[in-house]
Amino acid sequence: MVAPADARTIAIFGATGQTGRVIVRHLLAQAESRPLQLQIYVRDSAKLLTLCQGIDTKPHVKIFQGALTDVEVIKSTISGAQIIVSTLGENDNVPGVRVLQDGANSIIAALEDLKAQQKGWQKPHVFYLSSSTYNARFAAERPPFVHWLIKTAFSHPYADLAKAQARLIESTSLLSITLIQPPVLIEEEATGHEISTESVRLAVSYKDLGAAFTELVLEDRYQ
Repeated sequence: MVAPADARTIAIFGATGQTGRVIVRHLLAQAESRPLQLQIYVRDSAKLLTLCQGIDTKPHVKIFQGALTDVEVIKSTISGAQIIVSTLGENDNVPGVRVLQDGANSIIAALEDLKAQQKGWQKPHVFYLSSSTYNARFAAERPPFVHWLIKTAFSHPYADLAKAQARLIESTSLLSITLIQPPVLIEEEATGHEISTESVRLAVSYKDLGAAFTELVLEDRYQ
């Protein structure tokens, strides 16, 4: 099925993670009443189909499966997308982890190809899951020991994040980017979210973060 001409095309990475699955569910609900086209990258489509049963039958959803280093798969995922959402990440402190670097490198390589190949190509806006640990203003609001403890406990994923987002931020000819920098993420029920550049809570639930991401993606004033 061809998407409506005015449809907003959103490419999503990290759709089976704790935050990503919330975003997908919100966007699927929104797509019932507004023109949205979702292009979802996964490493394991079976996991996505388990989390969101029937998603593969939705006419406004395309699913792409492959390795995060497969530039052709990534290129198919982001082709035509005005918005790219990435909630990729590693929750375990694994030495040498590079999930985010692999993702950033593949997205950049794919965008370079699309820019060269597509007439009238326009650069997308990326909403990228980062961390308040890398926001000096937000980090200053934490007790110093808590800040040290968080950085130490997740030192390897944070190193991956720092390198990945630096690559994306410097790629201004290919994309614009908004870093979403939440505090500690917790598994609790939604209590409501606030989008701010001035302050941050000590913790936020995955459900509230997913709702905030959805608002950012759908509201033009954030792009």
